[in-house]
Amino acid sequence: MQTLKTKRNHPSKSLVVAISVAIASSVAAPVALAQQDTKKKQRKPRKAIEEVMVTAQKREESAQDVAIAISAFSGEDLENMGVEAGIEITQQVPNMNYFAIFGEASSPSLTLRGIGLSNFADTWEAPVGLYVDEVYRGNPSGSGMQLFDVQRVEVLRGPQGTLFGRNTSAGLVHHITNNPTESFEADASVQLGTYNQRIFEGAVSGPLTDSVRGRFAVKKNDSDGWQTNGVDGRDLGTTDTLGYRGKLSIDLSDRANLLLDVHGSEADQQTVGFVHMGYLDPANTSSFCSPARIQNGECISSIEGAGTGREEAGGWGPKHVSSGAADGLKTEIETFGASAKLVIQTDKFDITSITALEQMDKLLEDDFDATAVIWYDEQYKADTEQFSQEFRISGATQSMDWVSGLYYFKDERDLITQAPTTSDAPTFGGYWHNEYMDQDTESYAVFGQIGKHLTNTLKLTVGARYTWEEKQAELSNRGEPSYSGDQYFNDTIDEEGFSGRLGLNYTPDNDTLYYASLSRGLKSGGFNGSYVSSVRAFGPVEKETMTSLEAGYKATLAGGRARLNLAVFAYELEDFQAQLWDSSTGSSDIANLGDVNGRGLEAELTYLITDNFEVITGLGLLDTEIDSDLVTNVGGQEIAIDGNEMPSAPGVSANMVARYYLNSWTFQADYTWVGDHELQLENDPWSKQDAYGIANAQVSWRSGAWKVTGAVKNLLDEEYFTYQNTGGDDWGYAVWGAPQTAYIKLDYSFY
Repeated sequence: MQTLKTKRNHPSKSLVVAISVAIASSVAAPVALAQQDTKKKQRKPRKAIEEVMVTAQKREESAQDVAIAISAFSGEDLENMGVEAGIEITQQVPNMNYFAIFGEASSPSLTLRGIGLSNFADTWEAPVGLYVDEVYRGNPSGSGMQLFDVQRVEVLRGPQGTLFGRNTSAGLVHHITNNPTESFEADASVQLGTYNQRIFEGAVSGPLTDSVRGRFAVKKNDSDGWQTNGVDGRDLGTTDTLGYRGKLSIDLSDRANLLLDVHGSEADQQTVGFVHMGYLDPANTSSFCSPARIQNGECISSIEGAGTGREEAGGWGPKHVSSGAADGLKTEIETFGASAKLVIQTDKFDITSITALEQMDKLLEDDFDATAVIWYDEQYKADTEQFSQEFRISGATQSMDWVSGLYYFKDERDLITQAPTTSDAPTFGGYWHNEYMDQDTESYAVFGQIGKHLTNTLKLTVGARYTWEEKQAELSNRGEPSYSGDQYFNDTIDEEGFSGRLGLNYTPDNDTLYYASLSRGLKSGGFNGSYVSSVRAFGPVEKETMTSLEAGYKATLAGGRARLNLAVFAYELEDFQAQLWDSSTGSSDIANLGDVNGRGLEAELTYLITDNFEVITGLGLLDTEIDSDLVTNVGGQEIAIDGNEMPSAPGVSANMVARYYLNSWTFQADYTWVGDHELQLENDPWSKQDAYGIANAQVSWRSGAWKVTGAVKNLLDEEYFTYQNTGGDDWGYAVWGAPQTAYIKLDYSFY
């Protein structure tokens, strides 16, 4: 079996040990004193909703003052909602969804307002950008990351082409983690749950010297799989992850601070399995079943030895799948990163420099056919490294605020996609796929934004970014029987483009904001790293361009007890980058599909009904339509793309959280409704998901420094698919969402 050419060493990991030892030694002495002062105040009844501070415009301000559709969650909010991984935030954000091709833990694709990544290969960057502490994470595999020691998460909807200009044509998710503190604090928690779940999380923070503060946080998450392989009885969907982060905050002077961040993660687990769906009627194999029967696992396919889905899995539902993969379905992902943020304050402006390095090694295995037969069993390997440098200057006067800067991004990826040959493979064409790909990206950008108060109540915002980018890819395609031409592809993309924002804000009083904006975002071109059988399949595709018009209203009402945010929008995405599956040829080609037009509404209401009872609600309405001349073949049928809806873009989605405080007790229930939606661009008859709802519930009790929480996720054990696709002319496959789980969690804090 082929392996990657090289595997980069991570000598900087020794810094993690150094930081953790330094922090541990510095805080050992204060622990005894801190333990004597753990009388944490009980929650007092609130008279108003707490203000949420965000940095969506590269400066700290209230979320209600930001003229962008933004959902923000504090670390306490995330804990109250039981959020463990970034993907779970989608349940609380209007018009935000996802599809998980390899399960929620591996490479989920986030969608905002119907726009997401339609290709799962590691050659791509997503239109929904992921940022952690102002550093862009280019590989989509990071979007399913475990959350720990988080200060807040911000979700910005719509193109963010000025201040977050790196491929954020649909929006972005920004994770802001906790920084070192001026005084000593520490916390630890243990969580035990169904499927033998065991989670430990801890953080320690405080001063090391008069001018240096440190923080170290860690999270270990283990569980047995919630899914059983009907072939060998092995657990699938297991969890075995470790995440760590060390920070040092150094005051170089009264006006200069250096923040060092070293972080990483490891995952070694079994991927969630695909479920096989035959399309043929067992009683009459010349006819197709109805979509309802197909999705109920009642039908068969022509794959040798494959029965109905129920027979293959030994049962039907999220907990039962079948895979003949000899080594199971591995997910091994190791990441390492380091950053340095330097902030210098002067009398008239601030200077910010952010230097960052991110590395990832990945092995992902899947069983494409989802049967006991070893056929479409695949491996995806990636060794990636990115470097970024951002330099900003910002300032403000009584009538104006401004920011300008430069951005540099370099990304290197070594990839392997292969399907190992085995003697058990049926005679359908032999060894069908094996490719080795190198891709290098280098990008430069200059950007700036000015907010000018025209009157006391009217403000004009103008922002612009210009980007230059070169992307070069080489691919060696071996063993592909369906392509008899040159087995080596080599191409370069050289692009540049303008993005930006024009906005007008009206604030008649301190509690009300009206805004309108015209925004433009870009996502650079790229190459195909999966199923490449021709030059057409390899690419390249050109950049896609998003233009969005948005109008919004934000208000604090009822004397501070209610907060209402509304946004309406319409957009056009030109030259949408897409991967189309042709089941007649077994080819997965990429193309600039055409244009996508979308429009919708988003509403968020937070209401403190009484001093002890609050309700948080959200509503998303969305309509998308593809304008394309392309035609493909799915299930033996020619399907035109024109007029189709975008996948994972339900017309209606809604969410609600109800929380009641009673002395030391907190009772919470939340519910998310996802309307029926397509799961593939082709909108074929089989790749659809009916409407479903997810309910969660929890109760917690706090006394001093102790907190105990009990919770149930997917309370009603709803069954639904997060992904579905056609694999051949008479069969397809799907990925189940997680079933009902429960846990109990114990927290203890030192202050």
